[in-house]
Amino acid sequence: MPIARVTAVALALAAAVALSGCGKKGNPEYPTGTPMEQRASPDGSTHKAPKKPTRPFVLDPLLN
Repeated sequence: MPIARVTAVALALAAAVALSGCGKKGNPEYPTGTPMEQRASPDGSTHKAPKKPTRPFVLDPLLN
């Protein structure tokens, strides 16, 4: 293998490892003004989550 290819692979691998740690851990931050509702978790605790819009789907009459 030529040196250039080894270097390119090493740089790509280093970039992938470095960028894999990017991001924020935790709950997502929703935009201001997003309608929120309380939802119950299976363990009994509650948390705030955005309201899901009720958009009809073409196949709803067949699926329900």
